[in-house]
Amino acid sequence: MIILAADRADDARAHFAQSGYAVAEVTTPRGGGLRETQAQLAQALRLPRTAATNLDAMADSLRDLGQIWDGQEVALLWEDAGALAERDGRAWWILSEILDDAESLAVVALGARRPEDGEQP
Repeated sequence: MIILAADRADDARAHFAQSGYAVAEVTTPRGGGLRETQAQLAQALRLPRTAATNLDAMADSLRDLGQIWDGQEVALLWEDAGALAERDGRAWWILSEILDDAESLAVVALGARRPEDGEQP
C-alpha cells in the first residue's frame, strides 16, 4: 500500500493510467465502519455482492481480480482512507491486509481532501 496526501491523487491517477492499470476509486464513507467501507471497496473493485459483506468472500474474490478486470492490473485510489483508521483501527488493519494480499492490485491510500475555498468540509 502506498500512502499519499490527497493533493497527489491526480499524479497517482495519471501514473497508473499511463502504466496501463485500470483505475478504481473509492472514498471512505462518512461515519462508516468496517462493513460500510468494505461494501464501497467491493463495489469500486467490481467484486461479487458477497464480497461486500463477507471478508472471506472479499479475499477470495480478489484472487480473481485479473479476470474481473479483463486481465488488467488494477490501481485502487482510496480517498480519505485514514478516516477509517481514526474511527476503527482494527477495521482499517483488516481491510488493508486483505487488499495488500491481492495480486494484480496496487492500493494508494490518500489522505483527507482539503475543502477548497467556499466548500463545506
